[in-house]
Amino acid sequence: MATFLVADWHLGETRFELLGRPFTSVDQHVNTLISNHNALVGKTDTIYVVGDVCYQKATEYLDRVALFNGKKTLIRGNHDRGITDTQFKKYFEHVVPEGMGIDLEVDGIKCYVTHYPVKGKEDRFNLVGHVHGIWRFQLNMFNVGVDVHHFRPVNLEAIPGHFKAVCEYYDEDAWVAYHPINFIHKNKRGKKGSYFP
Repeated sequence: MATFLVADWHLGETRFELLGRPFTSVDQHVNTLISNHNALVGKTDTIYVVGDVCYQKATEYLDRVALFNGKKTLIRGNHDRGITDTQFKKYFEHVVPEGMGIDLEVDGIKCYVTHYPVKGKEDRFNLVGHVHGIWRFQLNMFNVGVDVHHFRPVNLEAIPGHFKAVCEYYDEDAWVAYHPINFIHKNKRGKKGSYFP
């Protein structure tokens, strides 16, 4: 049995251009996610869904979760607010409250899994969602969202390789957000605040 992570399915999503998703219909989007997921995840595998199952309150797509393989745990995100735990528990074995997370360890690397990057932990390698295609890596984070993984889940066994790349291979060009060319715009550009209440 294997363990996988995925974030930001956004079932029922319609803003394909905004998110940079190459789909022309909601059904094409959902069916591609299911097909890609089931090509990797078996029925007895573990899958952590790191928030945003459906787009906003598109609960008419919630029953599609049953078509995704694996024993599922949901770590709630901002788009999961309109759906109750009772509704989710038809499809998920566990539901973690919004803003919370879970600890995992893989090959001695202590990880923390949470939807919101700002809710990560300094003493863990954080596995997050929420940011879609804005970035894949940060110095202490890895985005497990579908937008940066060809609309597929991430195998937990791949995390040590990503962690090693962050620690040993990516240079200052990878971390350009901290360079003065970008950093001088901090607090001048971008939306203030967080989606987390």
